Amino acid sequence: MTNQKTDVGETPLSEAQVNELNRLAWNLRVIDSNQAFTLSKKAITLAQQIHYQQGLAEGLRTLGFCHIRLSRFTEALDLLQQALRLFEDLLHERGLSDVYEYFGIIHRSQGNYAASLDALFKSHQFRQQLQYKEGLALSFYHIGVTYKYLGDFGNALHYSLQGLPIAREIQAAMPESYLLNSLGGIYLETHDYEAALDYYNQSLTLRQRIGDQWGEAGCLDNIGTILLQQQKADTALPFFERGLVICTSVGDQKGQGNTLLHIGKIYQQAGQTNVALDYINQSLTIRKSIGDKKGQAEIGLFLGGLYQHTQPDYALLLLQESLQLAKTIKASDLIYKIYQMLAETLKQTGDFRAALTHFELGLKLEKEVNSESVNQKLLNLQIAHQVEQARKEAELYQLRNQELAALVEEIQHQKNALNQTVQELRNTQAQLIQKEKLASLGELTAGIAHEIQNPLNFVNNFSEVSVELLDELKEEAQAGNTDEVLAIADDLSQNLQKITHHGGRASSIVKGMLQHSRASNGQREPTDLNALADEYLRLAYHGLRAKDKSFNCALETHFALNFPKISVVSQDISRVLLNLFNNGFYATQQRVKQGEARYQPTLTVSTELTDSGIQIRVRDNGMGMADAVRAKIFQPFFTTKPTGEGTGLGLSLGYDIITKGHGGTLEVESTEAEGTEFIVTLPG
Repeated sequence: MTNQKTDVGETPLSEAQVNELNRLAWNLRVIDSNQAFTLSKKAITLAQQIHYQQGLAEGLRTLGFCHIRLSRFTEALDLLQQALRLFEDLLHERGLSDVYEYFGIIHRSQGNYAASLDALFKSHQFRQQLQYKEGLALSFYHIGVTYKYLGDFGNALHYSLQGLPIAREIQAAMPESYLLNSLGGIYLETHDYEAALDYYNQSLTLRQRIGDQWGEAGCLDNIGTILLQQQKADTALPFFERGLVICTSVGDQKGQGNTLLHIGKIYQQAGQTNVALDYINQSLTIRKSIGDKKGQAEIGLFLGGLYQHTQPDYALLLLQESLQLAKTIKASDLIYKIYQMLAETLKQTGDFRAALTHFELGLKLEKEVNSESVNQKLLNLQIAHQVEQARKEAELYQLRNQELAALVEEIQHQKNALNQTVQELRNTQAQLIQKEKLASLGELTAGIAHEIQNPLNFVNNFSEVSVELLDELKEEAQAGNTDEVLAIADDLSQNLQKITHHGGRASSIVKGMLQHSRASNGQREPTDLNALADEYLRLAYHGLRAKDKSFNCALETHFALNFPKISVVSQDISRVLLNLFNNGFYATQQRVKQGEARYQPTLTVSTELTDSGIQIRVRDNGMGMADAVRAKIFQPFFTTKPTGEGTGLGLSLGYDIITKGHGGTLEVESTEAEGTEFIVTLPG
């Protein structure tokens, strides 16, 4: 390649120069986005002059990220689309993983959470194949953040805790600081302020150490938020003010919007309403300019509460606008709060009937959002990760008696918690009678007792054995028998894994029963079933591929044209579809394991308008099922999966949603060794 000259006519242009510019820009993208912006633009210009495609793609990728930081999403998307095409031509999987991550961030910022998860799981898949560990840690972080925006704190915690040990293993301070900040946000949502502050302070220390001013400002704002919720406004204000100075200096518009709103809340609490409104209106202007719909809805909710006593009609207008915004992005955690504020405001106007309606809507949605029992989810996942960490430490070091004692104590706590589930299931029986979820309560109770008894027996047995092994370990340690100590430690490690496995099994049964007992009485809305089926088909496939990168399945869709929207509870229908898709993928996986020559796993989804209503067909070419199995397939607790892999409640729950919740039908057709087809029919 012939070198060219720069504008000053001295320095030769080469691929090495472009690579160095891109390397500097990439390393500075977080701690000095403005400098990264300048360097990546220069790299793009030079790469274009010498027709260096990889250098151009990498420059476009980094410049796209810099535009995201400035909340310029339209410009960012254009740059990243160009980078995507170049990386695809170059078969550059690492570059593709970065671009899909940035697509996920943009979609999340614009409130499109399904598209965000779709892009982030694609990024995660590339990084798993490459064993790109820093990228994997960031993937887990961003997937967790998107789930947090959806109000799914269980999954948010799950993915954040998977990313943190990876970041620490490779000593990657930037993703570690992100993950610590994310964990702080999850604990803040559950009002565990002590744990949230601990994580935020850890993140703040790391971000200050690496010079990440954007992240530093975010941590300051988060710490101020905790202090504000603890009614410590005077202590919180300096944190917000320091954060605002940093956000302004680096051009972080989203951070400015957040901090201005929080400062406004402090002045409103102090009775300085005019000053408060000035800060809040500045925040609203910024959030509108960057397309932050959830942020706009949050401000509308706050202003609605501010005006509900003095100007209730104006408050109602603000709250209705916020409700529409929140519904657009499906922010359930915000929608129920707006319903509750509308109910309070309508009471002020004397419209008690409307107030009651909105109160009931808010209460129903709040229960739905919190139905996963966030605090219990946090506890269960903490225990699982602590046990796993103890196992790894046992492979690297000799187990200490004090650590083993602590683990046995945790096992005892888990054992007590599992025993408590039996009492919870007895309480659930009364709900099942009222909601008529099953025809025979006696049959259901026997099924629950049978299903829960096996994992409980395992936990009891392994707990007792672990206590005995601990006594033996202490005796061998005192006698100086190192080999025996290590052997007993291995046995204890295996016991802990088995206890965790069977505890998770019992937890999944309880979760399934609670879902089964919840009536499908959510609010109906006109829904595009073609779009819903397509969206959840992709999410199910990418979610499975993220867990098993070896799995491949051809996806075929045949959607009817001019398909009408119908009024359904979209959340319930999506749950049914997700279960059918997962079952189809499982059936094809089992057939793959038989090693048939030329077998191509395929899942086909089609829709059509018939005389009996609207039909959705889900067909797989998996194992199929015998007539005896097909006759029982919708019965509670019946499953064809091995012990421990299924609760037998998914199809039973789906059958009730379709038949009792929507007045439709759910049928199955199957031929052994050929495949299975589920047919959902809904009234048009």
